[in-house]
Amino acid sequence: MANKRDVKLTLSALIAKKADKEAARNRSEDMYIESLGGSITVTAPHRSIFYKAVDMVGDTLESQVYSNMFLVYNAVSLFRNQELLEAYEVVDNVEIVDRLLTVAEIKEVANKVMVLGGFSKPEEVQEEIKN
Repeated sequence: MANKRDVKLTLSALIAKKADKEAARNRSEDMYIESLGGSITVTAPHRSIFYKAVDMVGDTLESQVYSNMFLVYNAVSLFRNQELLEAYEVVDNVEIVDRLLTVAEIKEVANKVMVLGGFSKPEEVQEEIKN
């Protein structure tokens, strides 16, 4: 019996994976948010959003939290609704995340976004949340 690592990929096998790869890029999941008393749909944003979020992270905790807020803002379409943004009178649209979620919830949703986007494994996120 051959080990999975011994399998040699072919062109046809890679082409057959196309649908799986596209589905993985568009994954979404509902998350219950305690402070809101309901669920939001979190969708993996385009990779460029992940790259921008990483570029935002500086040496301060504030930059790290803002980076997480940016990820969450871009992953939850409801948070980008113009009526919601106007109701909360935000200057920077990303600020809506801070107005709606606790800092712990921001981190939790950002971690879910990372998993959905394929940038971390679920078990690594669970370990990080515990710490």
